[in-house]
Amino acid sequence: MKTAIILAAGRGTKIWPYCSTRQKAALPLANKPLVRWSVEKLLRSGIERIIVVVGYRKEQVISALAGIENIEFVEQQGAGTVGALLSAIDLVEEDRFVVLYGDLLLTFNALSNFIREQKTAGAICAALVHSLGTDRPQDWMCADVTGDQVRAVIGHPREAVTHRIAGLFAFARSFIRYLQQNCGHMQSLQVGTMPPDEPQLEDSIQAAIENGESVFAVETSGITFDLDKPWHYLEASYHWTEHVCSQIGQNAIGQGAKISDGADIHGAVVAGDRAEIGKGVIVEGNLIVGADTKIVQGAILDPNVIVGEQCTIRRYCQIERNSTIGSHCYIGHGAEVSGLFLHRAFAYHYGEYWGILGDNSDLGAATVCGNLRFDDQNSIHLLNDRRETPCFGANAAYLGDFVRTGVNAIIMPGVKIGPWSVIGAGTVVRDDVPDNTLLYVKQEQIKRQWGPKKYGW
Repeated sequence: MKTAIILAAGRGTKIWPYCSTRQKAALPLANKPLVRWSVEKLLRSGIERIIVVVGYRKEQVISALAGIENIEFVEQQGAGTVGALLSAIDLVEEDRFVVLYGDLLLTFNALSNFIREQKTAGAICAALVHSLGTDRPQDWMCADVTGDQVRAVIGHPREAVTHRIAGLFAFARSFIRYLQQNCGHMQSLQVGTMPPDEPQLEDSIQAAIENGESVFAVETSGITFDLDKPWHYLEASYHWTEHVCSQIGQNAIGQGAKISDGADIHGAVVAGDRAEIGKGVIVEGNLIVGADTKIVQGAILDPNVIVGEQCTIRRYCQIERNSTIGSHCYIGHGAEVSGLFLHRAFAYHYGEYWGILGDNSDLGAATVCGNLRFDDQNSIHLLNDRRETPCFGANAAYLGDFVRTGVNAIIMPGVKIGPWSVIGAGTVVRDDVPDNTLLYVKQEQIKRQWGPKKYGW
């Protein structure tokens, strides 16, 4: 089995505000696009030919994979995941092939173990599954698994399932007929639920099961994230940053890089060419620093931090544990940040931010993201007209690309702000802000006479 198909064509509206400007398969994790991580792991696992199905913002996927050989791109023709897969199926020459959802993040060990185990099964289909744990089955494509067999696949059920479908499959060519026979919407449902009007790959798997075919289950644990919603992206970044930093065994210092003897470092450092870690800087754990980045003047970095190229991190700012800072970012005096900053994101002076800050976005001086509610509860999010309470990142802020905040702006827990938006100085943002919005406070002022007469002159 030497061929893999990656489905990276969908719009992914549930990950708003990032879907407005991005293909989610190309979202960066640890400063590398997700789809590039996936391709590199597939190649390392012995896959020799990769077909990527593209559609929405296809140029981002093509750019993310620039320089990698044996990649073919094909545009999606039909609807849904079935349409995406059928768009590439005629290019497959082998009797067995891998299919990977473009928004799936998993470790190399999980991927290689799946490829190895499915070879021994001889089933028409093998599916990677993950125990539901505390996740709500209503949020996922789910499976009822017994031993190493998938007994049923059900779309967003209320109960009666054990696992969720992770988004990695292996198929025999004989499975293609179940794709071609798909009726156009999910049929494997519990009464009262309503599927979208598009053909789902998982329903074709259920059709195979109902026809007596064996579907082999490979269970995985650990890092297995479907980047479906913004808080999934934040949580995936948190754990993937930790995972990447944990691979550092010893210092690796690039040409011309400088680390001051006055820096207080308690971990291994990977520093790109001409990077600088200055006097008074505190590094509490492993750190990856890109080329030409300067971390100086008493900056504090908690364990497992990744900083991109050509950044300035300075003047007593703090970057918290398991955070990634993109390239060309600036974090200045007294700013405290946690989570994920994409490229060219700025946090100038003071302030506190936890969440995701998009490309070319800047936080005005003393912008604060509130992340603790008075009732100590998680914020409820409205996503595609559905109320959801995330288990991770419910109270974080999610700012899209090209967002600006004025001085002393306050972002309340769980707020999402769409791209191309501006938040005026002193504004308290309590609700989600749509794309292309200017939001500011109209202040009522009182103007009266004052002067020496008030003091008896």
